[in-house]
Amino acid sequence: MNNHFHTAWQRIRRSPYQSIAAVSIMTMTLFLACVFSLIAVGSQAVLKFFESRPQVNAFYKSDVIPQPQDIERIKAQFESTGKISSFKYVSQEEALNIYKELNKSDPLLLEAVSIGMLPASIEVSAQNPNDLQSVADDLRKETGIEDVRFAGDVVASLTRWTNSVRIIGLSLVGTHIVITFIIIILILGIKIATRKEEISTLQLLGATPGFISAPFIYEGFLYGVWGAILAWGITYILLLYSMGFLVSFLSGVPILPPPILFMIELLGVQLALGAFVGGLGGIIATKRFLKV
Repeated sequence: MNNHFHTAWQRIRRSPYQSIAAVSIMTMTLFLACVFSLIAVGSQAVLKFFESRPQVNAFYKSDVIPQPQDIERIKAQFESTGKISSFKYVSQEEALNIYKELNKSDPLLLEAVSIGMLPASIEVSAQNPNDLQSVADDLRKETGIEDVRFAGDVVASLTRWTNSVRIIGLSLVGTHIVITFIIIILILGIKIATRKEEISTLQLLGATPGFISAPFIYEGFLYGVWGAILAWGITYILLLYSMGFLVSFLSGVPILPPPILFMIELLGVQLALGAFVGGLGGIIATKRFLKV
């Protein structure tokens, strides 16, 4: 095996332009795969974050203070349907504390609001975004509820966007993998054609088809491995460089920075994908162009 790798490395060095072209197209394809993987995972994390937030907020009239038994009845009623994932009652005192925390840097706003101005409320998260409308309708029927708001459009839009990212990403990456695969086959085919005399000599000396084919297969394998490492490195550098902007853009959504373990796993997937595409391209190229 070491001899085959050494031979593959020597052939790569002797035809640098073809090798650079192969590694470049492999890097471009795996870079797209890496970027879309991060976008897909990130968008899914954002969607999960918003799904876990209180999605329906029902506000009581400011002069209504619901009794504990009423709150327990409403909670039990929703829990029995299996539609909700969380239920929380926010009293006027808690609402005032939240308001003070949010506006602690502005004394004028703190002085302008009293406890009687803030209504008690109920915060509910649904298991399925499709149930938000029915949960909101049920809350509107409760005595003392003045206003009901829910983020159905936000969650639905995020769901559609996440699905679109997956479809577009898979389509683009799949197309580039096919193009890369064909280019690897053509480049190795050209290299096989330029070594016809060397191959004929090896055949006359009794070399087996596997011995002759192995260096070309390892060459495609190396293209994939180098392309994966470069693509992952470029993606990680760009991610770190954009971290400040992304953190401010996704303010409040705790998905950045990505865990080191996740990035290592992503590198492993990239290496496996690159090695597979390059190695399979080498196998098909040898079967297609190498008459042994």
